[in-house]
Amino acid sequence: MKGLRRQYTDVLRDRTLRGDVASLLQHGLRWIGTALGPRRGRVLAGPALGTLLVTYRCDLRCRVCDLPARAAARRRAGDRELDTAELSAVLRDMKAIGTAGVGFTGGEPMLREDLFELLAYASRLGLHAHLNTDGFRVTERAEDLLATGVRSINVSLDGATAEEHDAARNRRGSFDTVLAALDALRTARGTRRTPHITAVTVLTSHNVHRAGEVVRTAVAAGADRVGVIPVHDFGQGETAPDEAAVRSALDDLARLHGEGLVDNSTGYLDLLPRAFRGEASPLFCYAPYASVVVDCYGDVYPCFPLMERKEPAGRIPLAPLWRSEEYAAVRRRLSSCTACLWNCHTEMNLVLPQGRLAPRAQVLGSAS
Repeated sequence: MKGLRRQYTDVLRDRTLRGDVASLLQHGLRWIGTALGPRRGRVLAGPALGTLLVTYRCDLRCRVCDLPARAAARRRAGDRELDTAELSAVLRDMKAIGTAGVGFTGGEPMLREDLFELLAYASRLGLHAHLNTDGFRVTERAEDLLATGVRSINVSLDGATAEEHDAARNRRGSFDTVLAALDALRTARGTRRTPHITAVTVLTSHNVHRAGEVVRTAVAAGADRVGVIPVHDFGQGETAPDEAAVRSALDDLARLHGEGLVDNSTGYLDLLPRAFRGEASPLFCYAPYASVVVDCYGDVYPCFPLMERKEPAGRIPLAPLWRSEEYAAVRRRLSSCTACLWNCHTEMNLVLPQGRLAPRAQVLGSAS
């Protein structure tokens, strides 16, 4: 294992500084239960990471994302997003199954008028509340956002200049929105330790050669550090970046990691060339045991890539589904999946035992 993702060390450090021994013990027991689950063939612990996709709607039309189009299609089909009470019930179920933290994402979650209410409710339940945003409405509401008790915030930044970022996001002015949001969050936080502020960059053939500059731009604007994820092709027809550009980017990211400015573990950074070449993951994937994703229509997924593929494991209510035979069958089907190097799942795999559980085949989705 080559280090820990810094967002993981943040959680452990925060709990240690608060003297929260019970929570640290729960994290240890969850790690053991997750590690043993695949060997025993059944779930033994709650997921470390819950994701609540509160809307597919978005203010941007990014070149690598189809979620806004999916939202429009669901509206045309007569589907409606879960309301505040229904999403609150999902949060209670996440707590009931032993979830450690929940990431609120989209689409753009700030489009939900009840987002702050939901964040505050997650915090009151004792869940580590996390927000992913493109910066929309953050600047004018930074103080209110921090008052919810949110513990960490990711803000998307895909370029070191307005020209680069705005092209990726298909919206003029979106770069300025991100920089203003980062500055507003850092100012609102003041001398407090939390929330931790991370800029997140999707690396593509268009920006990988500028990865180091993106990190420097984000940190100068107010981010604590930057996390990267290689773009995954879910049908949008991504062009693989030049290998020399990837190697140069990794050299830059390694130096910046040494300065504490990169969120990813060095083990994850080492896997990026493989991801860009479209090669299978070399790791056993614990995602069906370590994570759960619930979207705004009540569909439940074992991992984010299966959400992208629109292949749910079932529907809410979550608590009975998590330990059901229906979900167990999905875990068995995915037991040798090596189809992605998605950051949140891969970083978790890197801190869990591998060895004799090493995967055998690429599996992702029912079409395999």
